[in-house]
Amino acid sequence: MEKDKTKTTFSRRSFLKATGATSAVLGLGGLGFFGYQAGQDPSSYTGWKTFEGGDQNFPRHRFVVDKPPHEKVGPTRRVDPRSEIVFSRLPTLLLHWQKNPTPESLPQYLQDYYREHPEDLELDLYNVRELRPKLMADQQKYGRAFILAEAWSEAMGAVTPPQITEPPETADFPPRRSYFREEVPRPYKLKSPEKTSRLIKKITHELGATLVGIARLNPDWVFQYPIPGRGLDPSRPLEIPSHWEYAIVVGTPMSWDPMYANPNYGTSEDAYSISRIIAYRLAAFIKKLGYAARPHTPGYSYDLMVPPIMIDAGLGEQARSSIVITPELGPNFRAAVVTTNIPLKPDKPIKFGVESFCKTCKICAEQCPSGAITKGDKVVVRGYRKWQLHAAKCYNFWNSNLGNMGCRICISVCPYTRKANWLHRAALHLSSNDPTGLTHGALTKLQKIFYPGPNPQDYYIPSLGGKNASYRRPPWWLRTEDFIEFE
Repeated sequence: MEKDKTKTTFSRRSFLKATGATSAVLGLGGLGFFGYQAGQDPSSYTGWKTFEGGDQNFPRHRFVVDKPPHEKVGPTRRVDPRSEIVFSRLPTLLLHWQKNPTPESLPQYLQDYYREHPEDLELDLYNVRELRPKLMADQQKYGRAFILAEAWSEAMGAVTPPQITEPPETADFPPRRSYFREEVPRPYKLKSPEKTSRLIKKITHELGATLVGIARLNPDWVFQYPIPGRGLDPSRPLEIPSHWEYAIVVGTPMSWDPMYANPNYGTSEDAYSISRIIAYRLAAFIKKLGYAARPHTPGYSYDLMVPPIMIDAGLGEQARSSIVITPELGPNFRAAVVTTNIPLKPDKPIKFGVESFCKTCKICAEQCPSGAITKGDKVVVRGYRKWQLHAAKCYNFWNSNLGNMGCRICISVCPYTRKANWLHRAALHLSSNDPTGLTHGALTKLQKIFYPGPNPQDYYIPSLGGKNASYRRPPWWLRTEDFIEFE
């Protein structure tokens, strides 16, 4: 009997021990399972959340539309950058005007443009004759306050890929020569456009892109003439290569705290530089698979217009400011494009309430010191009805403020340009899911109460009646007076 009792007791103890051990193992297994699952969350990739695609987190599938919301109202034409883009137009004007200051001295395409837009001739000449001399004088007097901001911008723009020097039929394709032999590269057979698109997006995030989208390239968005420095003859119309089938849009935001201190402390170069490098790396990846790829990058190395392609690629909607607003970043997004013939599945465009919001908001127009952003209705531009930025007015303000080149105030003041805390995520949810638009007015009022801006005139340099104002104070690391001792 005692022996049997001992056996029974031992068995019970063994059972309890085994049960406890099993529970512990299962518990650890459960922790391991959930730990593994948590480890797959992009937020767990410390330092690499963006590279895991964790910042592209808006539920776009709920807001897709079948066709891009471009309002086509008549015959369309492609943009002529020689006259319609101020960065190209102004140097040509200067070159000819210095020799012979009459409209007749200009190339015919500029004569035609200024005849149709006489106000732009006045604005362009005002830029050169009056704004630039005053800016240079004020730079000598007040410019040292922005030394750290300029150094920051210089550092961010220090690494730039080389310019494209050959035409698309050469530059866009994989090189014939490898380390081992010279041959015509053949594209690898890919299993499906869907899988390839998923791969391309993953690679693009791994390269550092915050957002990425894919569109079939609309010929209307390609320049009518190429700009210099792209391996093409700027005097001859640009024939769209047949291998420019798809457009992959990639990009990153500008650094948040300097961006809020626009126009003088922020810089576009922080995001420009990163987006440039991502685009060139992505093009190299695609070429290695045997397909054509061509990067179109900021500041001004494009063969096409980026904003409408962003819309086609489902990244956002056009705002009153003419900039594209994305759900995750608002307009704080600097994009590059890679055109390619690798078979892809395009994304669908989205509508998440931006157009309705912009109709009543108008904060960007009210804060725009140059009056370049309209407070009125859309106009027809090259066959499309859209809000149109007056680029000559905008560019003139670039030469009316100190610090880093540009302005970007419309980005800083936009209600969509807010960091992703719970309050702003809630506001985005409300505005995106309100078909009546009733919340838009309330959110605009809250924006003006909690984020008021200076008098727009104060953004100007002192010689133009301003105060060198910025929308917000610069971050501590850009406050020159705290680090540099001036005599």
